[in-house]
Amino acid sequence: MKQIDVATTASVPNRAGEAPRLSVSNVCKAFRIRKGASQPAALLQVLKSISFEVYNNEIVSLIGESGCGKTTLLRIIQGLIHHDSGTLLVEGQPVTGPGRDRGFVFQQPSLLPWRTAQENVEFGLELQRMSATDRAARARKLLQLVGLGDAAEQFPHQLSGGMQQRVGLARALAIEPALLLMDEPFSALDAQTREVLQKELLRIQAETHKTIVFVTHDLDEALYLSDRIIVLGARPGGVKEIIEVPFGSNRPELPLLRGDPRFQALRSRIWELISNRPTL
Repeated sequence: MKQIDVATTASVPNRAGEAPRLSVSNVCKAFRIRKGASQPAALLQVLKSISFEVYNNEIVSLIGESGCGKTTLLRIIQGLIHHDSGTLLVEGQPVTGPGRDRGFVFQQPSLLPWRTAQENVEFGLELQRMSATDRAARARKLLQLVGLGDAAEQFPHQLSGGMQQRVGLARALAIEPALLLMDEPFSALDAQTREVLQKELLRIQAETHKTIVFVTHDLDEALYLSDRIIVLGARPGGVKEIIEVPFGSNRPELPLLRGDPRFQALRSRIWELISNRPTL
């Protein structure tokens, strides 16, 4: 594994002495598959010796070709899938299953259709047995944060795709997780809505200081959102390189950022890694 850094020294955070929010060490995962009823099950290695760390207030993206195990890795971090070997720690504690210290935003909002936007945001708080008054207050505050303060009483079918995804984000934030996991949350949206929500995510992260692990196939999205990008190789997925993104917290909007020579160089480098061939 190689770490690429095109940033100036000042723009790369100094993490000396700081405990990571997430620590992944030599994590491996294989699935048993059957090609026929009469044939023995075979092992399909999906992840091999994955190691990296994520620190407080970072956005770290996982990127790689389809089938490299990005979503599997994210689900392992969430505790939805058990890893076969290696060590996985959130705030120093082993991950043995889902927990309140992690919030998950799926590719599809997966809202409960019979509940209003506010009631969807409150759902996780109900499971935590928070009082009705307190959970309603937190849900309203979070809907304001994601720009849906006027949509609290609307049902999912009354909301656009982008608005539904905002509700999903508010729902994940409601439990006040130490780590926010996002699995291609904007992939199903049109290009304009996607860019709006990318910008909104940066604003929300700046206000909440959440630590985010973000899965995407979109190179521009990864470079716009991330402090660091972890590039995974083809199956079985392993860390090929960790790339520091040099644009800082006051980065320009994506259309302007695309004109930055550093953006273009990093994009070419990531494409080279993913496609396994040199750029021309």
